[in-house]
Amino acid sequence: MARYFSQSKIDEFKECFSFNARKNQISQVEELSLIMRSLGFSPTREETTKYLEKYKNEDSIINFALFLDILHEHCQTENNEKEIMQAFQAHDKNKTGTVPGNELRQILLNLGERLTRNEVDTMFREMNFPANGPIRYESLVKYLLTPIPDY
Repeated sequence: MARYFSQSKIDEFKECFSFNARKNQISQVEELSLIMRSLGFSPTREETTKYLEKYKNEDSIINFALFLDILHEHCQTENNEKEIMQAFQAHDKNKTGTVPGNELRQILLNLGERLTRNEVDTMFREMNFPANGPIRYESLVKYLLTPIPDY
C-alpha cells in the first residue's frame, strides 16, 4: 500500500485503526464508519456496508492491510468539497455564491443524508446564518467538511 499512500499517512491511518479497532480488526459497519470518519473521510452507510462485504477475509474481519485497500478505493471516488460546491453552483442560477437560508434548511432536512432539526438549528446558530437571508455556500462547505474536535 506504500505505493498509494505516503509513510506518514500510513502511520496516521495505523494509529487511528489501532486505537479504534477492537483487537486490531474490524468486523462491523459501525467500526469501519467510525474509523474512516475519524480520518476525515465521509463514507455513506451503503459504502461502508459494501466495503465490509467486499474486503472481509474468511474470518469475516478486516485487518489493517485490508483497511488500506478500502481507503485506497474510497480515495478514488471521494471528493466531497468539489461535489458539494458543484451541487450549490448548479442551484445558484444567478451565480451569487449564496443560497437563501430557508432553502438551505429544506435541503439539509430533506435531501441526501438528512440532518435533524436540532443539527440544522445548531449549524445555523454556530455559523450565524440568517434564517431567510443569503448564505455564502463556500463558508458552509468549509464548515461541513471540518472534522468535529475529539476532546
